Amino acid sequence: MNKLYKFAETPYFWLTGLFYLLLMEGIALFYQYGPGMWYPCALCVQVRAWVAGAIIFALLGLIKAKDFWWRWMALTLTISMMAGALYTTYYAYGVEQGTVISSCSMGAGFPQFMPLDQWIPFLFEAQGMCGQSPEMLFGFSMVEALLVTLSLPLLVLISAWALHLPKMNKN
Repeated sequence: MNKLYKFAETPYFWLTGLFYLLLMEGIALFYQYGPGMWYPCALCVQVRAWVAGAIIFALLGLIKAKDFWWRWMALTLTISMMAGALYTTYYAYGVEQGTVISSCSMGAGFPQFMPLDQWIPFLFEAQGMCGQSPEMLFGFSMVEALLVTLSLPLLVLISAWALHLPKMNKN
């Protein structure tokens, strides 16, 4: 576990995370604008917004990887964004499975002070119906795949964050 802590101190940890998060956004855009043209629903674009937030805070981690307190803050904020994305994905999974009754409206549902769907429509505009997502590898829906692809890195981030706690007590 000490190796994970040491790795989190390097820019490579944060570059790996950034690559992963950008790949997630890229795959979503491929499904939206590629051959099948699956339009995202409100929940899907909200997940994209959470992931975009994680990208911003991972950039902070990259820039300040050597500084303990900045790194800890970047880990905390990235975990928060990833947890938000996982929660929203879990909700979307319930809608997809029919276990959650949702009144998913047209539009992205962003607050008035941050209308991401108006500022960056190619990324955050919701045009699809909730409860439907494209099939991906191995027959998983995109929402099911997101449950895995968000959970695993979140576990790594939480582990790295927890390894910082003993050092916080020393400082």
